[in-house]
Amino acid sequence: MQKNILIRQKLCFSQKNRLVHITNRESLDMPRIDYADETKISSEALALIESAEETGAPDPRCVRIYVKNEDAGVEWVKYWNSLLYGGVLPHALKELCRIYISIDHECGYCSTVRSSKGASEGVTEEKVAALMHLEASDLFSYKEKVALSYAKKFKSSVTEIDSDDVYIALKKTFSDEEIIELGMLCAQTDGVGKFAKSLNIVSWEDACVINPNIIKKEYAKS
Repeated sequence: MQKNILIRQKLCFSQKNRLVHITNRESLDMPRIDYADETKISSEALALIESAEETGAPDPRCVRIYVKNEDAGVEWVKYWNSLLYGGVLPHALKELCRIYISIDHECGYCSTVRSSKGASEGVTEEKVAALMHLEASDLFSYKEKVALSYAKKFKSSVTEIDSDDVYIALKKTFSDEEIIELGMLCAQTDGVGKFAKSLNIVSWEDACVINPNIIKKEYAKS
């Protein structure tokens, strides 16, 4: 991949609780799968790109790649939108879990993306930076800490969540419906997030320059 190729996609990140857009950034690699030609995709696929541009997450750059597949790609974006923005869990809690997992597997794309709804519900960059010392922080509610602890275990290893104790602890805070939604969100963020990272949309090194709040530090032991 060649560096210094002009990228005309918006690069979104949050700085001091404001959504900032960088255009024409020259230091990024080109993705390993080309973006869709918007003149050759369906109206439904185009609507998903436009929706992503409005909401901030999923990032329209990734959506522009996924919708090249009008079956699996389009259907996945629709499912992800429903999972992230609908359901029974607060969006802000899900957004925090998504960012937490994304930072842990060093996805430059996923970790710099922020939903505008999440920002309006209190997902600030101060809170993102505090994910690195979650248990010691007073910025998170008890429910958020329980969910984020599960997200951390989920990302670490299947053996970490394959335990009666994990689900006993979850059921003290969440309903069965909420646990199902949390598990599916973590699964999609971890699995599809790894695919997104491999597409080389934004490298981890570039992401850490774009937003220093995501630089990995020692996670607090929980």
